[in-house]
Amino acid sequence: MIHVCFGLHDGDGRYSKFTGTTIASIFANTSADVTAHILHDNTLTADNRDKFQQLAERHNQRVDFHNVDELCPNEIRLLCEKLADKIKTRFGIGMFYRLLVKKIFDIDRIIYLDSDIIVNLDISELWSVDLRDFAIAAVPEILATHNHMIKDKFLLHAGLVAVEDYFNSGVIVFDLARVDENFFANGVQFLVDNPQCASPDQDILNAFFADKYLKLDNRFDSFVTCEEVRDFPAEKKIYHYVGHSVGLDMSDGLKRLWLENFSRSPWCDVAAFGRLYEKFSEYDAEIKTLLINFSTALNGRRRAFVTFAAYVDAIKQIFNATADELLVIEKFKDFDDLTRAIKKLRSKRVFLSMVENFPLMRKIFSDVGLVEGKDFFNGLNFLAAVHGYQFNSYPFVKAL
Repeated sequence: MIHVCFGLHDGDGRYSKFTGTTIASIFANTSADVTAHILHDNTLTADNRDKFQQLAERHNQRVDFHNVDELCPNEIRLLCEKLADKIKTRFGIGMFYRLLVKKIFDIDRIIYLDSDIIVNLDISELWSVDLRDFAIAAVPEILATHNHMIKDKFLLHAGLVAVEDYFNSGVIVFDLARVDENFFANGVQFLVDNPQCASPDQDILNAFFADKYLKLDNRFDSFVTCEEVRDFPAEKKIYHYVGHSVGLDMSDGLKRLWLENFSRSPWCDVAAFGRLYEKFSEYDAEIKTLLINFSTALNGRRRAFVTFAAYVDAIKQIFNATADELLVIEKFKDFDDLTRAIKKLRSKRVFLSMVENFPLMRKIFSDVGLVEGKDFFNGLNFLAAVHGYQFNSYPFVKAL
């Protein structure tokens, strides 16, 4: 029997389908007996629980549920007391559930997978890896990203882990007998002592195992975003859809791969299409409101495009912008200088931010008293695919 586990915290009831899609991909690509273990809390709904059961029954496989609130109350209490700030991040408390495998399971080995994964190979290939004397096996992140690893990580800057050793925690094989009994408590304390860690669960694992783990080939954990840059076709790999890289673009082979596996799951039903329609209707209303607000804002005022020099020619062509409508960031000494220019023009212009970091621009505009949707807009929302703008369909996938 192959044992695979997942951590699941599902605050809005819309996340279980991602875990279900990963499990569907496992079942579709193996003839081996598999038990999918769901490490969940009280956010797992009865409907989603039933869907997990349906998925397993379709493939004559097995799914087991483990309520961490009931099985590990002391550990969950410790998390809530010591790491309240970490739990509130976009990752949520569910990211810590993988660290409880030693507490929950009385078996020799288990595979942990994130829920943004498609297993496009036989999971028995990963299961049969010889761990030798190592407690875990994982893929170095520099391999998973095809040497495009984001290196702005605390453990690296602090000299605690070498770049070539830092591994991704989305795919891990655990030899549970070699994991220390106090691993969870020690890991929590590590985060308390090192609050700079931005990837809490992953940094704990690296802090304890980066110098002593079995390094796997990237076919067991390959980042989709990095594969897509190279236009690689779908192969027999474990694909990791980090950064919300799932989507609805059927011309993209890896996005299509995720959708194909989702279509095999019980979450792909009539209600899912209804939610998708509602999301598109909501998006349509937002775009129309945006255009009306922008048209109203222009009454008696002119445009001002805040951008970088590299984008000036494109903005001139797309928006028929004139030179005096451009605020080129490089021409200012610093952001204070830019702010002064915005203040000077505030009563005469409607500002369009044409930079990717809109949250930063929102703060700059708001700090001088400008109102979003009236005095300034995210200009990227006015671009289309023909302009090189990549439409983000992840919110629509999430709505399914």
